[in-house]
Amino acid sequence: MLLFIGSLHAQQRIVTAGSSSTEIVCELGFCDNIVGTDRTSLYPEKVQSLPSIGYRTGIGAEGVISLKPDLVIFEKEYVKEEVISQLQTTGIKTLVVEHTQNIESTKTRIRAIATALKKTAEGEALIKKIEVNLKAAQQKVSTSSAHPTVLCVYARGTGSMMVAGKNTSFGLLPYAGTVNAAGELDGYKPLNTEALILANPDYILFFTTGLESIGGLEGALQIAGVNQTTAGKKKQIIAMDGVLLTNWGPRVALAVEELFYLTHPEAKK
Repeated sequence: MLLFIGSLHAQQRIVTAGSSSTEIVCELGFCDNIVGTDRTSLYPEKVQSLPSIGYRTGIGAEGVISLKPDLVIFEKEYVKEEVISQLQTTGIKTLVVEHTQNIESTKTRIRAIATALKKTAEGEALIKKIEVNLKAAQQKVSTSSAHPTVLCVYARGTGSMMVAGKNTSFGLLPYAGTVNAAGELDGYKPLNTEALILANPDYILFFTTGLESIGGLEGALQIAGVNQTTAGKKKQIIAMDGVLLTNWGPRVALAVEELFYLTHPEAKK
């Protein structure tokens, strides 16, 4: 599902909200046209120096308007509907793109943004590149019969840790030949010691920043129950860049490959 507000054409000043969309704009050759983006947009590194419009529902129309964009790209349900309505009244061209956690949604998002930028051929080329890279990654995955269980933990310090079940941003796990150890849960739930021990994951996966926030490997091993799991006993605590792992952007194949090697150390690169 796409929502177009205004007549879209190749733009000179672009504001993006959503790391996946930001990466797509850059891949299509318009990185230098981005004049502002949200706090999740950290790649490529050059966008980190741009003015920030904030984070998700904290994004306001005034901050976006102040950057004088002629195209704004939002991911669906990323900002409040009232913000989109306010931008509509100003005449700023706005594109709202779907962001479901799957490869087809990635392709749809690329096509929508490419159309807005009058780069449809480049958009199809990017999709083809992703398909080729993903196929190569999947071939590597197919060389292993192992399907280790992975518990995905979203941490912001030891006092705030959540486990990711189904219908979360961690839907990439099956592509890498792994199984979500909390797959019976829906959404994010507080980390529970008894449930952790019962799940007995082979690996515990954090965002890199999340693992750092609890003191790294040693900090993770201090979490109640971790040392009673296979992951804890074997010190199989792993971490990945959160944006790469969960944004389903142009680097999705790279994320699959990295997760595969982290959870299949016996595989040869």
